Amino acid sequence: MRSELLAMRARVREAAPHWRDQEKVKERYVRLCERLHIPSDLYELSFEDEDSGLRMEFRKNQYAVEKRRALFGKNMIVSDNADWTTEEIISASLDRWEVEAAFRQSKDEDLVGVQPLRHFTDPQIRCHLFCCVIALTYLRRLEKRLAEAGMKRTAKDVTEDMRYLHSVLSLTDRGRKPTRRLETPSKTQAEVLKALGCQVDRRGVLQPLNP
Repeated sequence: MRSELLAMRARVREAAPHWRDQEKVKERYVRLCERLHIPSDLYELSFEDEDSGLRMEFRKNQYAVEKRRALFGKNMIVSDNADWTTEEIISASLDRWEVEAAFRQSKDEDLVGVQPLRHFTDPQIRCHLFCCVIALTYLRRLEKRLAEAGMKRTAKDVTEDMRYLHSVLSLTDRGRKPTRRLETPSKTQAEVLKALGCQVDRRGVLQPLNP
């Protein structure tokens, strides 16, 4: 949660699109807590309007954290795998969050969109579901690629940031073929491009990083 809040604070500091309104940022924080299955009172967010724009800070609510911590270790896990060790059963139970997160992500219309299902024949339905599984696989590969570069962010947040990296088609006086140029990426967008082995040069052209 702390790493996610640091990323949120950076986007507010950079005045990224859709991160300039205090109430909308609070709504994003609440949705983040719901996605991570933790209460929203574990951290307290504060905002200040400065000359440079909106500023966000956060701090841990130690009292609420200690109350939640007192409940740790008081869950009962029931399993029919009698040949598993206690450590294996606990590990399997803790790993379920990845499956649940992927299931929730499959309902996201922007990224995967399993529903609504606008097909009627079995081959079309199978093809639609197969494409959704491929989309989930690519999103997971993106998260792993970013994690290898030290960026522990969700694919949903990254794709939302990169959505606002705009491009234009420019045509010179003597040119016949238009050239696509990208705007100057923000710090967060530049970090994502670097993790994927790319950069935007001074001309606004997307180029691979020099080895």
